[in-house]
Amino acid sequence: MKKVLLLSLSLALGFSAFAQNRAAQQRVAKNDKQAFQVSAKKTAAVGKEQINATAASFAPQTAKSVVVNRYDENEYAETMMTNYDLQSNSWCSNRMYQLPDEGGVGVVGTFSHQTNQSATDRGTGYNFYKDGEWQEMPEARVEPFRTGWPTICQYGERGEVMLSHAPLHCFIREVAGEGEWVDMGLLPDHPDGYPYDEDVAWPRIATTGDNHNIIHMIGDLQAEDAEGNVHHHQVYYRSEDGGNSWITAFSPLAQDGEEADHYSADAYNISANGHTVAIIYGDDLQSHVVMYKSTDDGQTWTRYVIWENPYYGFDWATDPQSVFTDTLFGPSTLAIAVDKNGTAHVALSVYEYTHDEIGDTYTTYRGRGVDGIYYWNDTQGTIQDTYHPEYLGTSLEEHFYNPNPHHALRLWWPALDENGQPDGYVHMEADTTKWIGYVPMFEDNSGSLIEYDNDKFYIENDYFYKFRSSQSGMPALSIDPMGNIACAYSAPCTSRTDDNNTYYLRQMFVSYYNVDEGYWHQAEDWLTEDVIFLVSECMFTIGVDNTFKPGEFWFGFQGDDQIGLYWGSNATQTQASENIIYATKLIPAPEMVSVPENHEAINPMTATRIYPNPVVDQMTIEVNASQASDMSISVYNLMGQKVMDKNVSLNMGINTPTINTSNLSSGVYFVTVKANGFENTMKFIVK
Repeated sequence: MKKVLLLSLSLALGFSAFAQNRAAQQRVAKNDKQAFQVSAKKTAAVGKEQINATAASFAPQTAKSVVVNRYDENEYAETMMTNYDLQSNSWCSNRMYQLPDEGGVGVVGTFSHQTNQSATDRGTGYNFYKDGEWQEMPEARVEPFRTGWPTICQYGERGEVMLSHAPLHCFIREVAGEGEWVDMGLLPDHPDGYPYDEDVAWPRIATTGDNHNIIHMIGDLQAEDAEGNVHHHQVYYRSEDGGNSWITAFSPLAQDGEEADHYSADAYNISANGHTVAIIYGDDLQSHVVMYKSTDDGQTWTRYVIWENPYYGFDWATDPQSVFTDTLFGPSTLAIAVDKNGTAHVALSVYEYTHDEIGDTYTTYRGRGVDGIYYWNDTQGTIQDTYHPEYLGTSLEEHFYNPNPHHALRLWWPALDENGQPDGYVHMEADTTKWIGYVPMFEDNSGSLIEYDNDKFYIENDYFYKFRSSQSGMPALSIDPMGNIACAYSAPCTSRTDDNNTYYLRQMFVSYYNVDEGYWHQAEDWLTEDVIFLVSECMFTIGVDNTFKPGEFWFGFQGDDQIGLYWGSNATQTQASENIIYATKLIPAPEMVSVPENHEAINPMTATRIYPNPVVDQMTIEVNASQASDMSISVYNLMGQKVMDKNVSLNMGINTPTINTSNLSSGVYFVTVKANGFENTMKFIVK
C-alpha cells in the first residue's frame, strides 16, 4: 500500500507541536487582502459553481501552549481503496452509521479501481465493522451497474438500506454486513410537476420509526432548458413499506416556494432519530441556510431559518440592487445530526466574499481572518449579528454592525489600535458556545510558531471548488447517548506540506462539546497526527450521527498522497492515485466530554425557538421540557428594563406558551425563559 514510510524519516522530522491558546483572545497580523474572482454560474455537469482562483491569506502571530494527542484508543482502519477521488460536489454525509448496542458500523464510499476517466467500474464500495474487526477491503462495487455517491443507514432492527447516484436503486438486507443485497428496484424518476424528464441524483438517506422502518430520501433533480440554463429541483421521497413503493414530492422547501433553483447538488444533508427527521439546505451567494424538521416521521414539517442571507433572491447577473461593497461572511459546507431527544445540531463552516459589480463573478478572501466553524442547534433562533460596542465612535461602527447578518458568522474581528483604526484581527475564542473550530496553530520543535504562508495554501480550481472557499470545511458531527458531541473537520496544516514543500496538506481535526459544560473544546485533537498521514491530503469527512456507547465517536475521511483531485470539474491531478477511505473510533480524554458513572441522559429543558419574528401582536415560544415544571418568561428592552413578566406551567414534551406583544412599542427586545435551572435568552423584533 502507499502508506509505507521509513521509520528514520519520521524520527528525523519529528512531530510539530499542536499549539493552542486558551486565553480569551488570539490575534493575527493585519495583511493586505489578496482578493480573487470566482464565477457564480451553475453547470449541468456538476451542479456547482465553475471557479477560477488565486491565493490570499492572513498570517498568524501568536500561540502559547502545547496540546498532546489525547486519544485513549485510536484505530485507523483502511476500509476501502478507490482511485475515484471525487466523493462529493460539496458536503459528504450519510455514509456511515452504527447499529444499536455496538452491533456494528457500516461505511460506504464512491468506489473505482480504474485509473482512466471513464471509471466504468464506479459504484458503491462497502465495508462493515463488527466484534473489533473490519471486513476485507472490497474489490468490486455493490451494484451490477455504474453508479456512485452512495448513502446508507440502519433499516429494521439489525439491517441496512443503501441508495446511490443515478440510476437510483434501493438496496436492502435484513442483517447488516451479511448476505446478499436485495435490489428493491429503481426509484420513481421525479415527483408530479417536474418539467423535465430527468433522474433523481445525489441522494441522502435516513430512517425513522420505532423499528427504523420508514425510509426518507432527499436528492436533486437537475436539467438544462432549451436556452441552456441549468435548473435544480430539490425532492423528498418516503417509503413506509421497505422500498416497495415511494411517496414522491418536492422537498419541504416547496411549502415556502424554494424547491427550485435555490440549492444545488450535494448542498443538503438529512439526519434522523426516533420519529424525528431533519433536513438542512445551504448554498452560498443568494440562499438562506434553512432546516425543515418533522417530529411525525415526515408527515408535517416546520421551517427554521438558521442563517438569513441579506441578498436573498437578487439576480447578480442583471439586478443593479445586487451590487454591494460590504463583505459578507456566508456559509460554506455544513453538517447536521439529530440527538436522541430530537434536537438538531448543525455545524457551519464559513468564508468571506463580496459582489461589487454586475455580473456572474464575485470576490472571495483567504486566510485565518476569514476562518471558522459555527455551531447552532434548534433551541436557538436565527443567527444574528454580533454587536461589538468597542467599535462605537470609530470608523468601524457602521461597517461592522449592520442589521443584516453580514458578520453573524464571523469569528475573527478587526482589532483597533490606539487611534481606533484596524490593526490585525482578534479571535473571540472565549465564546466557545458558538464556535466549534478553526485552522489550528502549530509550533516547530524549537517552540516557535510556524507562521502561515499565503503561497502555501493550495487553491487550484478543483480543490477550491469542493471546499466552497472555506479554510476549515467539510465538518461531520457525532453525538453519544449522553449528548456529548464531537465534530471532525478538514483544515490546512502548517506543519505538513506536499513532497516539494510547496503547499499545505489538509488534515483532520476534532473539537468536542461537553454536554454538562455546555461549550466546545475547540480544535482539541489532531486526528491524523499519526505518521501514516505524514504525506496525506485528508478531506471528505463522514461520521456516525449517533453512537451507542458514552464517550465514543466514529468518523471517516478520504486520504490521498496527492494534493488536488483527478475526477471532477477542472481537476488538477494528471493521473489517478490510490485514495484510502479511513474509519476511526475516538475515545477522547475524560475532560473533553461528560460521562459520569451511572449517568443517564435525559431530555434537556430547551427553548427551541420563538415565532413569528418579527412579531406584531402575539409571539409563541416553543419549549421542549424533560419533565412537568413551572417556567418564568421575562421580556426586556434594549436598555435592560423588564417590560413584561409571565409564569406558565409546562408539561413534559413540546409546549407552546404565547405572550401578548400588542402593548410593546416597535423595536428590539429580549425574552428570557427560566425553568428547573435552565435559562435561555432570545432576541426578537416588534414591528
